[in-house]
Amino acid sequence: MALALGCSSGEGEPTTTASAAESPLRPDRIELIKGPLSPDGLQVIFATPDLGPGTNRVAFVVTSETGLVTQPAASVTSTYFAGGSSAGEEKETALAIFRPWPHSVRGSYTTELDFDRAGRWGLDISILDPTGPPRLVNLLFDVAEATTAPAVGSPAPASRNKTIEDVDGLRELTTGSMQDPDLYRVTIADGVRNNLPTVVVMASPAFCINAVCGPQVEVLRDLKDKYAGRANFIHVDLYDNPHEIQGDLDRAELSPTVLEWMLPSSEWSFVIDREGTVSARFEGFATLEEVEQALLDLL
Repeated sequence: MALALGCSSGEGEPTTTASAAESPLRPDRIELIKGPLSPDGLQVIFATPDLGPGTNRVAFVVTSETGLVTQPAASVTSTYFAGGSSAGEEKETALAIFRPWPHSVRGSYTTELDFDRAGRWGLDISILDPTGPPRLVNLLFDVAEATTAPAVGSPAPASRNKTIEDVDGLRELTTGSMQDPDLYRVTIADGVRNNLPTVVVMASPAFCINAVCGPQVEVLRDLKDKYAGRANFIHVDLYDNPHEIQGDLDRAELSPTVLEWMLPSSEWSFVIDREGTVSARFEGFATLEEVEQALLDLL
């Protein structure tokens, strides 16, 4: 399947195109990172694998033999493993909060951790259960020399994503059933130049591996309703041709904006400051409270 890739210049104008076959990025075909089963049947599924040195938002799901673990909090200790050694260097311990997903009994744990170098890392997770002893589970993963998607502190790519002025109806802009035209009025390029903060969600509501891409766009809409006129709110679907792929993903073309932003997974939210710098990034589902706080820091 040939997929279009549009790169932008500093002025946000398209300069080159290439097929997706030439790009290793397929955010809609990622493999989940899972930890080993614990003796009592717990397992971690990593939700934020795009990590680099520095402070990172870390999110994960914990499953059990009876379903997802939903205890309110977990203690998380990070460990660095130098040169493939099995003896790690313990780094820090933080509290991870369980954040329920909308319209679901499921949810994920989130925290912030500082990774002081690239390499092999691990998490020792202790699920805090008020009715009994903590339940333990762990996870190993890699921290890269740099993130693939734009990092906090980096310039936001000035993409010229399609707006309602470019198409014949919202069905050409989103796979979701919730279609708010206000989320498709400005480009990211315009947003980073109009002296307002910008919140961008890139996700496909109808074709999502974790069933919360639709709710993520609803979070964006709710923020728009609450802070209209004080920030830009932009949704970019993962796919460039939503109206052509209902029921047939073989016809899907990845959005040039998603490829320009080098997204390595299928659901992202970014908060951009008035100067066009990424001030917060959320891989996977981010609650309204998380994104709202990041926005409030700029208002």
